Amino acid sequence: MSVGMISSPVLSPLGILLAIVFAVLMANLLYWMFKVPAPVAQAVAHARRSVSGIKRILVPTRGSEHDERAVELACRLGQEQKSQIILAYVLEIPLTLSLGTPLPEEEAMASKAMQRSVEIVSVHNLEAIPRVERDRDAGRGILRTAQDLDVDLIVIGMNPARSHFADPLGRTTETLLRRSSFEVIVDKHPSPGAS
Repeated sequence: MSVGMISSPVLSPLGILLAIVFAVLMANLLYWMFKVPAPVAQAVAHARRSVSGIKRILVPTRGSEHDERAVELACRLGQEQKSQIILAYVLEIPLTLSLGTPLPEEEAMASKAMQRSVEIVSVHNLEAIPRVERDRDAGRGILRTAQDLDVDLIVIGMNPARSHFADPLGRTTETLLRRSSFEVIVDKHPSPGAS
């Protein structure tokens, strides 16, 4: 009778490397699974939840630089929760004209402003909803649009060149701040050359 010889296993460098990679990946997985997050205060958790609930952000725009900055800010605020960005351009129609009166120059400006704003939103891979509305007052038109579309937040850009004494906020911004039942963020950046 012959007794079988037990051969020692052959270790290949590739096998060793794969075993090490597997062990490191398993260790990382176990660390991730059993790592307990730090406790968060209730007020902090509430603030985080309320911001994560922002699904529709309205940005009034007229195509100016400060309006486009507001579109960018809205996109960054809505990035994590993939918010819809509603872009509203309100054509203010004088009382002497009917609301349906064609205004080709204003409509062309609105179309151009909307196109640039939609491009900004597209860069962030968010859904842009462009709306051109007609109203006698821009603030009232923005509020009506916000109510119709059930927005969670309005982000409005403020002209940095606006006088600090006569009308620092502007009629539209003041209307939004006074009459809005939505959260409103006013973005005012310093004018060029301001220190």
